[in-house]
Amino acid sequence: MLEGIKQARSSIYWEVYIFEDDLGLEYDFFKTLTDKARGGVKVRIVLDGFGSMNLSNSTVDRLKEAGAEVLFFNSWFRRIHRKILIVDEEVAFLGGVNVGKAYKKWLDLNLRLNGKRIVKSLVKSFSRSYYNSGGTDPNLLTLRKELKTRRAGLWLLENFPAVGKLMLRPYYQEQIAGAKKRIVLVTPYFIPHRWLLASLLSAQARGVSVELVIPKNTDSNFISFANHVFISSLSKTGMKFYMTKDMIHAKAILVDDKVGLVGSNNLDAMSFDHNAEASVSFERKEMVRDLKNIIDIWQKDAMPWQHNSKYEGWYYKFMEYIVRLIQPVL
Repeated sequence: MLEGIKQARSSIYWEVYIFEDDLGLEYDFFKTLTDKARGGVKVRIVLDGFGSMNLSNSTVDRLKEAGAEVLFFNSWFRRIHRKILIVDEEVAFLGGVNVGKAYKKWLDLNLRLNGKRIVKSLVKSFSRSYYNSGGTDPNLLTLRKELKTRRAGLWLLENFPAVGKLMLRPYYQEQIAGAKKRIVLVTPYFIPHRWLLASLLSAQARGVSVELVIPKNTDSNFISFANHVFISSLSKTGMKFYMTKDMIHAKAILVDDKVGLVGSNNLDAMSFDHNAEASVSFERKEMVRDLKNIIDIWQKDAMPWQHNSKYEGWYYKFMEYIVRLIQPVL
């Protein structure tokens, strides 16, 4: 991503949930962006106001003084959770990667895309977030009105709850319902909707192997507990859970080793119902093969879930009740 920005000639569009200026000289995104803006490259950055609240005012001011436009999306109930970087409207990066020192050691996934159709779709998608965050560039605002979603070999799936555009749930339901042999889900946060649980259990009843790759411990003690509540229960049904030693932040699905998806969405209500998200589905054999190889490595290095009797105690039963009660909004 840094090399892509360094090669930029005309424009840099970046939309991200967490953006922090603590990576030092090794990954000095802010100096590179500042230099590019001063050199005449059009730099447009959209950040989530909650996720990027730790970004210092002085860093933002330096970017703006150099000519970059830095916008913050703020809403009580919705977040911009997408991670999209577009360089020169020719190359795009999309996935789960935030920017900050704390995330350097996390396991994560990004796609690098240079197909004209998919990059054009991402530019138009970025223009929507740009508009909703108060952007004023007339060229980008014009693109927003032309946004049309096409199902193709590379297919952009967007969630924009603010305008009623919810593509992720129908996609997951369709892919799970059509699975013949195997479904692998990768997620850091597993607090699934009831419809997702029903879909996975239905697939399992048809003889489909359902596997999930999840971190043993997340960056939140409460979310780790919530993950374990659902894992402990569902492991008894025969679902297979692979617990990674390191924090895994990747978001992906692999179906029958034929269809893959990589993006920003977690398996929780926030991603499916409330947040702006962006993921890409693909059926290209080389992309599916690469995703499968990565997941195979993660599964090999992970430990199978082992039930712990502590989850049978009264305290954990009470906490499980609380988790399930607030499940629809997590």
